[in-house]
Amino acid sequence: MLTTIALVAQTTVVTAPADQYFGKLKMSALRIRYETMQLKKRYETHQLLPEQAEHLLLLTQDAFTQWAREYPKDSWLPSTGYAIAALFAELPGATARDRAVNLYVYVKTNFPSSSYGKASRTALHRGVAVKHDPAWAIAMRAPSPSPSPPASSSPSPSVSPSSSAAPGSTPPPR
Repeated sequence: MLTTIALVAQTTVVTAPADQYFGKLKMSALRIRYETMQLKKRYETHQLLPEQAEHLLLLTQDAFTQWAREYPKDSWLPSTGYAIAALFAELPGATARDRAVNLYVYVKTNFPSSSYGKASRTALHRGVAVKHDPAWAIAMRAPSPSPSPPASSSPSPSVSPSSSAAPGSTPPPR
């Protein structure tokens, strides 16, 4: 009986169940991984502006953070954390850079012997620069020129009242 209890205690759940959902968007671990890959693809093919990608990635990171807190030994955490960090590192601005650094530190610290821990250490050693807004995003945000109104060939009506009044009419009040 004591042996059975010891075995049960040793077989604690390490990986997140596929039907458990995390974060504000209630994403499964598989969905977090998939969403990260799709955001990367959509950003790199200019389907998402940097601010759109960052917003969606923040929601994905929210789910990742809860997943990591509840299942800190899950074997998918290092690769997913690294992928999210790498995408943050591609986005412009100090906020994205800081998020990338924090995730690289998380992966390096919690999974030091994994290939992702080593890659995170390398990324931190090289330094994560603050990226500028890409030219393609600036161009996409620029308002498109609106067509000018067509020129009218008829004279426009006068706005001032006529100085000559018709016989029998009363002049306008002043």
